[in-house]
Amino acid sequence: MSVAALALVAPLASAALTNPSDPAPAPTDRVTDTSQLPSGWQKSGDRIVTYDGDATGLHVLVADAADAYRWHTAATLSEPGVDTDQWIGQTCVTGSGDRAVVVYAPRQAVNDQQGFQQGAFAAVVDLADGRVTKLPELVSLAYFNPGCGDGERAVLTRPQGDDTELLTVDTARAKLVRQQTVAGQLTSAVPFGNEIAAAQGDSVVSVDAKGDTSTLAKTGGTPFRLVPDAHRGLAYQVPDGKKVQVHRVTSAGSDRLLGSGALGALAVRGNGGRVFVTGRDAEDAVKAEELPKSWRTLDVPASAEVSTTGSLALTSVGNGTEAAGGRKTAAGVAQPVGIDAVLPGSDSSVGFKVVPKAAAQGAEQSPALSDGVHTDSVRTKSTADDDPATSTTDPDRACAVTRNDPKLQSLQPSTAQAEWATDLAVQGKLDVRRRSGWNGSELPSYTPQGLFPSTPLEGGGRVPAQIMLGVLSQESNLLQASSRAAAGESSNFIQGGYYGNAGSVHTVNWAAADCGYGIAQVTSGMAKADTTYTAEQQQALTVDYAANIAAGLQILQDKWNQLYDRGLLVNGGDPKYLENWWLALWAYNSGLNLPSSTDASAPWGLGWFNNPANGLYPADRTMFLSSGYGDARTPNLWTYPERVLGWAAYSQQKTDPATGAAVRAFTVGAWPSGAPAAEPAHDTFCKPTVNDCDITKPRKVAGSSQPQGPCQRDDFKCWWHQPVSWTDCTATCGTEVLKYAEGDPEPKVAAPHPAACTSTLPANALIVDDVPNTVKFRVGSANPCAGLRNWRSRGTLTFTFGSAQQNGATVHPSKIDFHQLGAGFGGHFWLTHTRVPSYTDSVVTGTWTPDRKVVGSAEVLVHLPDHEANTPSATYRIDLGDGTVVEKTISQNTGGKNAWVSLGSYDFTGTPSVSLSSATADGTGDASIAWDALAFVPVRGK
Repeated sequence: MSVAALALVAPLASAALTNPSDPAPAPTDRVTDTSQLPSGWQKSGDRIVTYDGDATGLHVLVADAADAYRWHTAATLSEPGVDTDQWIGQTCVTGSGDRAVVVYAPRQAVNDQQGFQQGAFAAVVDLADGRVTKLPELVSLAYFNPGCGDGERAVLTRPQGDDTELLTVDTARAKLVRQQTVAGQLTSAVPFGNEIAAAQGDSVVSVDAKGDTSTLAKTGGTPFRLVPDAHRGLAYQVPDGKKVQVHRVTSAGSDRLLGSGALGALAVRGNGGRVFVTGRDAEDAVKAEELPKSWRTLDVPASAEVSTTGSLALTSVGNGTEAAGGRKTAAGVAQPVGIDAVLPGSDSSVGFKVVPKAAAQGAEQSPALSDGVHTDSVRTKSTADDDPATSTTDPDRACAVTRNDPKLQSLQPSTAQAEWATDLAVQGKLDVRRRSGWNGSELPSYTPQGLFPSTPLEGGGRVPAQIMLGVLSQESNLLQASSRAAAGESSNFIQGGYYGNAGSVHTVNWAAADCGYGIAQVTSGMAKADTTYTAEQQQALTVDYAANIAAGLQILQDKWNQLYDRGLLVNGGDPKYLENWWLALWAYNSGLNLPSSTDASAPWGLGWFNNPANGLYPADRTMFLSSGYGDARTPNLWTYPERVLGWAAYSQQKTDPATGAAVRAFTVGAWPSGAPAAEPAHDTFCKPTVNDCDITKPRKVAGSSQPQGPCQRDDFKCWWHQPVSWTDCTATCGTEVLKYAEGDPEPKVAAPHPAACTSTLPANALIVDDVPNTVKFRVGSANPCAGLRNWRSRGTLTFTFGSAQQNGATVHPSKIDFHQLGAGFGGHFWLTHTRVPSYTDSVVTGTWTPDRKVVGSAEVLVHLPDHEANTPSATYRIDLGDGTVVEKTISQNTGGKNAWVSLGSYDFTGTPSVSLSSATADGTGDASIAWDALAFVPVRGK
């Protein structure tokens, strides 16, 4: 592996970070010293379930005490065709411990309000046999979803307009058995007896089968983290200033305060009727004599994940890549997971290292997504470039710049390049000259800030570099191109909802397209019908990370000015302080709702979704990443501004290739007393006289899927529109630290998968490349094949794309999972993933045809790239030129080498062709299949 590739691999959680010189044993997947386990562990029914996500899916991991807590993968949940660097989510375990209910989504869903509230998938996982049943509804990613009770039922929630939808799941049958809509915002819903308990405003309420609510307890604050016990009681927490209270309320409405502690230092956990109060001071906060039956205190961190009987507590879970930019590893390879744990009641701690099974059950498409109509692939008579049935591009798209145009590939930057471009851009000095044809495009010469000049801030000053780096980290994990591409490699741009498919590999909905492009996810001006940008600007911000950063910076500057003009300033409004960008970041993500021109009393301002007081986020959360990089495993617990400031303070991670140590991916800001000291309180943007928000009156709107919270409006338009101060920035706020100055050269990067530039075939080989000779292979301004290319392509590779009829139109879902990479022979190849033949709307067929006849015997060779090609079932159909077709099946896995592989020698009598389809009998959407160059080599003497 090259230095550049190693720099993108992050460390495991601490359990897996054993120093080679450390005499302690390396962690394994089980407890090896069983003397640490409590007496009778061999017959214990204790079980621990956790999860961790990477690019291959969200792994549901299980360990049983009776097996010395040996970890195995119950399931890996993902959705075919969703291009993400990390799957996130959360789980709950049913009362029996036999099943888990899982909510999961691609990481980028947290950046979008609809994706956060209605874009997560749900499934029931049988923990014994790994059977996965995906549920037919999309739900919320909020931290409290899903909620399990003391039996086999669970509750899922999702906002529905001003209401909340409650979905009851019978996990024993793995099906939804009840769907209710309740007015207002409910949170932390769990089964409770025959009803549902939830938080609503300043109350714990029960919801009956008809959807009617009744109050169980008035709490004086917004209750959260509800856990049913075995005796018709319900544990819950409620914030009380800087403290948190632990209560128990019964089904009859008897409410009792059991104890209190510092906010964030005490929590209630549990399942199966058992309740655990966790925290280092839990035993002092809640006295043993006050504990109800089936309750225990555990002297473990409040954030610990607890096993079913409380015999094991996990203090850290992670694979280390959650905060490392999320580049994909080898296809289908899951990241090892490090787990730290303690055995409550003892001084023993254990570490585990688990390698999840990425191909475990859970990869089939969720029924929550429409799979369209499976039809035969459409082959029309037209072969024009604008025919979507045969063009690799999308002539029918809604977004400005198409995918899969070999002349419009995005260069993946290294983290150093991203920081360099950001530092120069905020100084207004990103004037590096991009020569004509940069990165193989057809663009004329330009400079990034010549196309996207920096906008002066109202009031003076400029954007701090760490604010912009935080935005880029949250928007794209510092990726300009698809996560399939390593730094220094080109591919399609990383994009939001280009196909409007909401995660479905079978649906194309151009009307719902979200045209977010590149490292800053620039959306404004990137619709096909939008004329905000010129075509040159649109293409530049697509192929060039530096131009994209310049464009994203412009948008952030515009948000600042928009708020400044309306007096919406933070802590006096000096832009050099990082916290003072809080409102601009809020607007960058979810926009500013402008004042009504006709109704002066109408609400306006920054939306409720990103308000830290919103009950969608846990009340006892600390600053994002302040507790460690494990926070990046669950980014849905924080608002957008909180996440950006967290990245600005702690950076993403990468691995130093020289030492193997985890290091920061970019320079962080400077804080006089540490970044958490400058964070606003969660109720800072909650004032009754400003935005109808009152933390002393938690409220649940009847019938709403929104959680209980302080917003007093039925429509949740508790929109913030006032200046705000919460700290003296001269004493506490963060400031910028620059690494690169004006004139510093662009950092270099070497791609880990260099192209095969030179043909090693005989001089008379008839080579048919996958792209025309007019496509120029460039990495930035450089031509890696300069002076090395000793061949020309003598033919064409054409494609047929599987289609479907949807909404009265012919669309081509097969293009959703169709990709290009700037590697392989000549610096370019195509790929998709194999599917069974019945999924005809997902099938791609490529056909190589030389530009002349072949008469006599010739050997057929196919070039296979050194990565992203691993199907064992690539079946090539070879037409001998007279209509006779023979088939040859090979594995495309070359062991990480660029290689020519023979398909055999044949007697040809005309113009031959060779076809390769992505339809295979073993196709599950996991194995990749590639189209690179193909050659006909005459056989002497025949």
